[in-house]
Formats: sequence, structure tokens, C-alpha cells
Amino acid sequence: MKMILKKVLTLLVVVLISGVISIHALANNGYKEIGIEIDGSKLDVVGLLVDGRTMVPMRAIFEKLQSDVKWDQETQSVTATKGSTIVKLTIGDVSTEVNTNIKTLDVPPMLIEGKTFVPLRFVSESLGAKVDYDASRSIASVLTTGTDHANSNANTPPKELSVEPFVVKGRVTDRQGKPLEGVDIIADNQLARDSYQEAFTDEDGYYRIDLPQINTTWNMISYYERKFEGAVQKFNLTSVTDRPFGGNKGAVRDFVWDDINGMVIIQYNYPDEEKWPEFSLDQVELTLTPVSPLIDGSEGKVIKEISTFSPDGPGLQSVPIAKYEISARWVPDGMKPIPMLVSKFATNQYAQSIVTSDFSAVVGTTKRVAIKVSFP
Repeated sequence: MKMILKKVLTLLVVVLISGVISIHALANNGYKEIGIEIDGSKLDVVGLLVDGRTMVPMRAIFEKLQSDVKWDQETQSVTATKGSTIVKLTIGDVSTEVNTNIKTLDVPPMLIEGKTFVPLRFVSESLGAKVDYDASRSIASVLTTGTDHANSNANTPPKELSVEPFVVKGRVTDRQGKPLEGVDIIADNQLARDSYQEAFTDEDGYYRIDLPQINTTWNMISYYERKFEGAVQKFNLTSVTDRPFGGNKGAVRDFVWDDINGMVIIQYNYPDEEKWPEFSLDQVELTLTPVSPLIDGSEGKVIKEISTFSPDGPGLQSVPIAKYEISARWVPDGMKPIPMLVSKFATNQYAQSIVTSDFSAVVGTTKRVAIKVSFP
């Protein structure tokens, strides 16, 4: 009997020690433990302080934030969806996506002790929560009730910006007036080469650049990257006030993402000249039916136009970037329209219509879809 009790006690001690080891194993790897509270309730998991950022177990935080989680083993990526917000993160990659916006993390998602850890603040704020940190208690508090951080900036009224000497600042919005985050703003010094100043817009679309105190003039340039259908598209943004300014006076320079257009260029297999002697590419009618929102999230419309010749080639010159179903007809004067077959440029797989979003950048930021047409 004593032997049995001794074995039971030994087993209990082993279990208790194992529990203590499992609880503190991560901390023993050199990471400081951070307690996590969500709406005042403490989680039964701990966060870890990695390079100044609190990392938390992926599934625990996503589930507490009431988001749907999907893990892709092949790409080692996680996608969390809450309402209209979609957050995608990949193990070891500092580049991430919130809806179609590309953002850069200070610390990438990582595997620790076989578990996936993600940045607490980035994930929480992307999904509409607020995060505070109590250093005295080593507690990170997440507040989900009464917050709508993810969508609040869309309704934030623009603030008045005053001109300051040796400062340029402004706001960047899309065509609907919504702020754009992460837009690259460059102040180009006209006096000396390679002495430009750079900044990126915040979540409310604002930027500020403190200029060196030298007597020169500056031009403003802006670039914006948006990921769409797996490809990153780069745009030059339009300055509301497109003129140089003196650094000693400073300036306010706003930008608008108002050009979301690309082109559709037609290539073709030469038809049988005896059968189609009058054929010309400026008699090809293209119908583009959007099967996705436009790249800026707005609703697209069906486009039905006759192709024209331009320095870039025959086709349609101003097409909002989206995913389209494309069909074609030959519409010669005085004749009945004749349906044509369509193929992507890189293939010879002709069909009555194709679906594509391949607006590839050809020169600079010029984007175009190249298709081929042929007769049945």
C-alpha cells in the first residue's frame, strides 16, 4: 500500500513539474512574458515580448476578437476575417495585407515552441480593437467594445493644416475621399541631386516631412501600391496643388488617387484575307463585364466600346482596373456583327470569352491587358 501511495505521489509531482515547465518554457527561451487581457478578462495564454513587440498565440487572439481563421499549411499563412476586414499574415514575412492594403510589420509572425505567434497590436487594431500596455504590471489590455478603429478613419473629418516654414504636409485620399495609409510621399530637392526627403501616410491619410533648412525649392511626388488579384499595382498620385514651393515658406500638398485606369491591347492572328478582306482592328468591339469590384473597391460598370489605334497599340485606352470577362465582335460598316474568339496573349486557348485581371505594368506604371482575337 505504501509503495502504491509513493508511486501516486511521484506521478503527481511529475505532472506538477511538467505543468510548471510547460507554462514557463517559452520564457526560458529568453522572451519576457506579457499578460493579455481582453475587455478586462485575462487570457489563459501569455504573450511574449519579441524585439519590443508583444507576440501572442494566433488562434487564441483571433478567436477572442471573434474573427474567422483559416490556416494554409502550404504557404504557412493565416487569414482572419471579421466583417468586411480581411487580414493575411505569413510566417517569417514582414509584408502583410489588410484587405488590399500592403503593410510592413516590425516583427513578422513566427513559430515558437510549435505555435504560431502574431503581433498583438497590429492584429487587434486591424480588426477594430484598441490596445493599451501597462508596463508596471506587464499587461497588454485589448478593448473591443465601443471601438471601431478599423473603419473610424474613413469617417474622420479632415483637419485644417496650416503652413509651417521648412515643413511640407498634407493628406492623401482616394476618389471617394477616403484616406489612404502607407502612401509613399517624396519631397524632391531641385538644388541638389539625391537629396530627397521621404515619408509615408498614417492611417488617417496624413503625412509630414521636416525639410532641411536650406534655401531651395521642392517638388512633391507620390506613389501608392495596391495589391489586387495577387499582383501589386503601383500608381502615381495626382497632387491637388502641383507646383514647386520654397522650403523656407513650407507648404500643404494633398494628393488624390484618381487614376485607376489601365489599357486593353488587342493582338490578332491574321485572318484569311480572301474570306475577310475588310478586316481591321479598329472595327473590333470589346465587351468588358466586371466580375469583381474595381481596384479601389468601388463598383464597376460594363464597358462596350470599339477599339481605336494609339501609340500603345489598338484597343481600349482608359479601362478601370478590375477583373473582367472579355468578349469581342467584328462590327464592320454595313455588315452584320460577327462574333470573334478571344485568348489571353500568353496562350492560344481561344474561347467565346475569357476572364482576366492581368493588368501588367509594361513601362513605368503603365498597365495593360494584352489579348488576342481570331475568327471561329
